[in-house]
Amino acid sequence: MKYVVLLHVRMKYNRLIRMTVFATALLLITGCTRQEQQPGSIIPTGNHYERAMQLCERNHYAEAELILKEGELAAAATDNELELRKCQETRYLVARILNATIQQHDFELLHDHEKAADMAQFATLAKDLLQHTYEQEKIADLQHQYEQQAADRRHYQLLAYLFGLLLLAILMVLVIQHFNRRRMEQYDSILDLNAQTIERAQQRIEVLSLESEAHDKEINRLNDKITSVRRSTHERLGRGKEVFDIISAGGKLPPSADDENSLIEYYSVSNYATFHEWTTGYDHLTARLYTYLILQHMGKQDDDIAQILCISPSAVRSIKSRVKARKKS
Repeated sequence: MKYVVLLHVRMKYNRLIRMTVFATALLLITGCTRQEQQPGSIIPTGNHYERAMQLCERNHYAEAELILKEGELAAAATDNELELRKCQETRYLVARILNATIQQHDFELLHDHEKAADMAQFATLAKDLLQHTYEQEKIADLQHQYEQQAADRRHYQLLAYLFGLLLLAILMVLVIQHFNRRRMEQYDSILDLNAQTIERAQQRIEVLSLESEAHDKEINRLNDKITSVRRSTHERLGRGKEVFDIISAGGKLPPSADDENSLIEYYSVSNYATFHEWTTGYDHLTARLYTYLILQHMGKQDDDIAQILCISPSAVRSIKSRVKARKKS
């Protein structure tokens, strides 16, 4: 691979893919843990309240009171304050109904019909209150379930939306990588073809130069062809060749990041073997670290590099230490 910018892009894409996979896993874990019990929610206690209310509907209040007592103990053991409150309040009403029913029976035995009627009326009111409370609890439970389902739907819709974005990002990365790879292959093939053309022309010139007959016209044509191919190659390398010539002549690196990347790109082609050693011998070099290696390879000392990059000697030493730290063992 000869485009250093594409090398950087590939490394960034690989990191992006790893981050995407991590984010996806995190979202999936979040989605799974979303179902965990939230503080204050109902913890099952054997449905004592429901069983007791079913007994009350059949007027089995004594059995319902025992069930509610069991529910209180179970709720207390599991620290379920909501269920404990429901069982306690319901058991209080059930106890009042039982007490009123017993008193009504006693007054009837004493032929005190007025008080017996009062107790019957009180028991009826308590039963109505109990039924009303039960219906309100059912409505509240249904409302809670609806809100919980709505929240879960919103949560999973958000997860699906984020997951879709992540998949789209991965797809875009793969598409860009594909086109960049195609572009690199085309670029490499053109450079290789140019190099082969120059080599054949040079070999032909050497053969013609050894012959006794004069082939000046043919040799000039071949030299013109070599010059034209080299110019074409340099044009494809673009601004990088100009920046390299500026530094070689003792100038400074232009402050533009594009110029620095162009220099790296040119050097990756003109010194492919050396550049390949850098890409394989170091971990994730930045553009500035590549530039330092290029300047060092050009024979520049640290003081010269500081002047070329327009930075302090201490900054150059910092770059140098970072390059050493990223060297593979």
